[in-house]
Amino acid sequence: MALAQLSIDLVAKVAAFERDIKRTADATVAQSQRMAVAFDLVKGGIAGIVAGFSAGALVTFVRTTVDAVDALNDVADATGATIENISALEDVARRTGTNLDAVSGILVKFNSVLADADPSKGAGAVIKSLNLDIEALKRQDPAEALRQVAVALSGYADDGNKARAVQELFGKSVKEAAPFLKDLAENGQLNAKVTTAQAAEAEKFNKELFKLQTNAN
Repeated sequence: MALAQLSIDLVAKVAAFERDIKRTADATVAQSQRMAVAFDLVKGGIAGIVAGFSAGALVTFVRTTVDAVDALNDVADATGATIENISALEDVARRTGTNLDAVSGILVKFNSVLADADPSKGAGAVIKSLNLDIEALKRQDPAEALRQVAVALSGYADDGNKARAVQELFGKSVKEAAPFLKDLAENGQLNAKVTTAQAAEAEKFNKELFKLQTNAN
């Protein structure tokens, strides 16, 4: 009798576990479909591709997209720049063969340099030589301040003096910063690719998904 009862209990637990897994999977797919709409993935040129995805493929595709957008929140927290402007910097970076990590490093370094800039020496003197107002730059969104520095640097010849100026401003990030700054200057204004609302949705989606996964364990 005890063995029979144990078998019944085990079957019941397995069935309950399977129901929990199915609920989690169904909820994940539903969340992914909601995010696909939120990010306009079903309205653009990839609408046909998205429509043809299986449930699992849709979840994977949306998770990849959401994680990329959610990563902007971390950079915003670290730098104080807006999601819109960070997404614009990332767009320039991707077209120069680099990525958000590089953008984050460049922006964090620039923020630190700008905060401590002394117009009489070092990076502060470099900024002053570019005919830029350090205090005015500090009041700007950090991404926009970086763009203004990039534009000012673009007016100088690509020689040793310019290389030393970029080195002074960005330190070890100079190899990534130099080509990025050139393309940033050529790009003109910052053109946002992601909104604050979309980044908030991405963060919310990831938190909800982690909660679903935790409850299923």
